[in-house]
Amino acid sequence: MYSEADRSLLSRYVTNTDGDVYAIHNLPEEVIAVIFAYVSRSPRSFRDNLLELVRGGSLDLSQAPAESLPDSHREAQEKARRFHEKWVVGYGHSSVAEHAVAHVGVERISRLASAELELCNPYLSFTEYSQRYQRPQPGGYVVPEELNAPGLLALRQEFTAFCDHAFECYEQLQAGLLDHLLAQEPEVPGEKPSARRARLEKLSFEDARYALPLAVHTNLGLTGNGRALRDGLVRLLSSPSAEVRSLAEALRTEVARVLPAMLRHAEPTPYWQEQLASLVTPMPWQAAAAAGGAAEPGSLTKATGGARPGEARLLGYTGRKAGAGAALQAMRQVLMAWLVRRGASWDEAQERLEQWSGDSLASLYGQVFRSLGEHDLPSEELKQVRYEAAFTISEANWHQLLRHTRKVEFYPGRPETGRGYTVPPRLAAAGLTGPLEETLERAEQLVARLRERAPGAAAYAVTNAHRRPVLARFDLWEWVHLSRLRCKPEAQWDIRETMWSLMDQIRAVHGPVLDPLSLPMR
Repeated sequence: MYSEADRSLLSRYVTNTDGDVYAIHNLPEEVIAVIFAYVSRSPRSFRDNLLELVRGGSLDLSQAPAESLPDSHREAQEKARRFHEKWVVGYGHSSVAEHAVAHVGVERISRLASAELELCNPYLSFTEYSQRYQRPQPGGYVVPEELNAPGLLALRQEFTAFCDHAFECYEQLQAGLLDHLLAQEPEVPGEKPSARRARLEKLSFEDARYALPLAVHTNLGLTGNGRALRDGLVRLLSSPSAEVRSLAEALRTEVARVLPAMLRHAEPTPYWQEQLASLVTPMPWQAAAAAGGAAEPGSLTKATGGARPGEARLLGYTGRKAGAGAALQAMRQVLMAWLVRRGASWDEAQERLEQWSGDSLASLYGQVFRSLGEHDLPSEELKQVRYEAAFTISEANWHQLLRHTRKVEFYPGRPETGRGYTVPPRLAAAGLTGPLEETLERAEQLVARLRERAPGAAAYAVTNAHRRPVLARFDLWEWVHLSRLRCKPEAQWDIRETMWSLMDQIRAVHGPVLDPLSLPMR
């Protein structure tokens, strides 16, 4: 793949030049961040993008570190290793490990595995390949190792035939939708024909992907500190998925080359093996329902456009028991923390708040946030207001929502085909629903057979259009970020509709709380 000269150059900065998982080192942090940012919009690997920057003259590595460390550096590294062996490993002072960071390139894993990786620890950071902006390549999918078991050759062949068909459907939908958009979408004044085609082509990528299964390849850049990586690896190594366990082994090997003392206790554990296995094993009532034929392939209810009652449902919120006074109760929670942070004791703040009328509370609350700008992060007092919501959303929608794992607690259901599917409205307008629904029906039939004979492989055949349940808990501080990003016109239509549905429900109970926060309006 690479010439000897390229390998010699790359070997200074990546732990291997051939594997799909490799740690990145000896580069400025800003350079790593920039090249990771390319992952979302470029199909090339980190290594390819690094070489392009060097060859193009955008990055001068002529003074880059040599492959061998000077003696003084080697001595310091050994001293650091002994320190971590004593305090991090020996005494369990894990917080020390948070100051050691690794950057890892991960390529050619399934969308199914990428979601498990991104959920394994909230303190890991990711930038992932975007199917909204790129065209996945035919044949670019993972065949689950579970299908290599004896007696499953015919099922494996059926799986690969389905994935190939899904890519053919993708190409048909993408080409048909692009033609429709070119004929129907009005021209933007001053836009060149090539720019217009590129803009509309991205919309066709965005909607055609609903036909693709979770087996499709993705790439991502991962950054994490030693503690988060170790804790995440414990879960990944305990996964019932053979692909995820193989990924975890590769991650442990490559990260250990740059953080050798940090992963000593990164081993699978009986507790996590039991917990994660239960996520893919039907509960007794689910097994009974399936045996009774409650979820026959082809019996799904579609949700054109992604919006239907219950897709985003507000379950709980601060002040719920106060009924019509929920907004005042939420304001009181925020102002309590605001006063305490400014020198009042809890008792003093409580007494003061009890003396103020509703109008006085609302007035002070408005003054506290009156200068909050659209690009400001609000102060932490908003974390006093909490929400709980239930979603039933497409896999395409979910893979966008899970980017917010740092501040949202997610409890996602497993990928399945029994909760309906989402048809992109542009595909429906273009008369392309038929090919998509044919592919979804094939997926449902295949998933049913896989669940029976190779349950560990079943989720790989679930498509981006199929819907899963997700429970989420978050605070008002995070809702400011979520709604600003996902409710604006540039957001992808599926997650935008979900967020607006939730926004309407939050405004219904906390409208005065949201008013001064510079949140989007329809």
